[in-house]
Amino acid sequence: MEISFKKRDMISITDFGREEIIYLCQQAKKMHGLEKNKQRDGLSDELKNKAMAYMFYEPSTRTKTSFITAMRQLGGSSDGFSGIESTSVMKKETIRDTVMMMEANHFDVIVMRHPLGGSLQWAADVASIPVINGGDGENEHPTQSLLDVFTLYLLNNENLDGISIGFGGDLSHGRTIRSLSLALSNFKDITIRWAAEDFLGMPEDLVELLASKGVTVMREKRVEDVISKAQFYYMTRPQLERMGDITQEDVMKMIGKYRIDLEKIKKSEVKLMHPLPVNSEISEISYEVYFDDSQAFFPQAENGIFLRKALLYEMLKETESIPFSGKLNPLLERGHNRLKRTIKEKVKEERRFIDNIAEGTVVDHLEPGTEQEIAAGLDLTKRGCSSIPAHLPKAGKSFLKTDLPGLSERELKRITLISPEATINHIKKGKIVDKFVYLLCRNMNCVTRVINEDVPPKFYDDKGTVRCRYCRKSYSIRSDKISSNEREEFLGSLPKGIEQITSGS
Repeated sequence: MEISFKKRDMISITDFGREEIIYLCQQAKKMHGLEKNKQRDGLSDELKNKAMAYMFYEPSTRTKTSFITAMRQLGGSSDGFSGIESTSVMKKETIRDTVMMMEANHFDVIVMRHPLGGSLQWAADVASIPVINGGDGENEHPTQSLLDVFTLYLLNNENLDGISIGFGGDLSHGRTIRSLSLALSNFKDITIRWAAEDFLGMPEDLVELLASKGVTVMREKRVEDVISKAQFYYMTRPQLERMGDITQEDVMKMIGKYRIDLEKIKKSEVKLMHPLPVNSEISEISYEVYFDDSQAFFPQAENGIFLRKALLYEMLKETESIPFSGKLNPLLERGHNRLKRTIKEKVKEERRFIDNIAEGTVVDHLEPGTEQEIAAGLDLTKRGCSSIPAHLPKAGKSFLKTDLPGLSERELKRITLISPEATINHIKKGKIVDKFVYLLCRNMNCVTRVINEDVPPKFYDDKGTVRCRYCRKSYSIRSDKISSNEREEFLGSLPKGIEQITSGS
């Protein structure tokens, strides 16, 4: 069956269903066949005159090199950057502007890696050309999951149903486990077993999401218990760069009894996979295992070339170049995160504190003790604006009253980063004319939380669950000041799925 990937982004594995994944595996198998039949350059004219930009804000060996190799073998060219030292990012250029410059340089597709979750969805929203996610923070790495699934496809007689797989290493801080397990959730009778310390274990939200999709997830006490019951074992390196204050010595102690060595695999027929690199100091896989018949991680890495070659071919074949317009989509300007609050006539005593000003802004329901910090963050004194930051202990109320006529998106973010779910009141002629809560994704690594990136927070309704447009993490409204009716109205106002945000519905 022919499935079109023309001009399509590859941002999240959740955007691709069973048939599309199988189709890409079939096309990758054809690329694999060319290699094994010594016809590596059999498609060397297919993407002639097409160009791929790579934007790697984080280090990469396999992902970047395999994309470049794949593009070269299809007859296309590649250019870009690895590391930000030689780029205008050092001059505080935003993701948006860098993406626009790549498009202005007449590239046909962008492959990008970035440390912030949701950054790739933002890049795709900005660009008119296709964007491929090469890894965004702890969030996703969809082409890694596709090459992993393709490896399973080859090792399991081209069948992706009924797979039993074990996970080990760092299941909490890495993006490969999340993407692979979500990819496998498209298939029948999938069983995932894992064994790790709590700190490195599978995130609860992921386990719940997989369960809702019919995937069986089971925790075992020992690696040996996982290996004895699984066809495949997927080991991952500890993501030390994402662990904060945890030391390598601490991690080595945690991972010690879970390390893969010959003793643990000698009585099984399990095939060992790993997204690579292996940490040579922690050695989550012992060196002796590299020479064992169970080792499948080096062929797995080569499969990345075949899968990415198939993906680029399907995305760019028989497509005309997209002219650069230099214009941004108006949908990028505002978010879907303003939760409207009911404007009520307040009693006289309350009006004296909250809205007894002619023109300005009152920020109410602040977390106690944050009003002074917010006033300083808005730089009100230097801007010549009067302000009254106040805390009423008996009422348990903190607020900031100022004659500042309005708040920009950056100012709203500054407030929300300090005091989440504060209420914003705009006052004109002594009356509240607009009252809302500016919601901001709680994922600390989400691109929407970086003030100078100017990413407008957007949420969407995923079957009753509010999710961030960019990192796709769920959001639960916490403030007891927000009524159930206001919550329901907010949910009803959201786009019913991520596609509707793209189309502007």
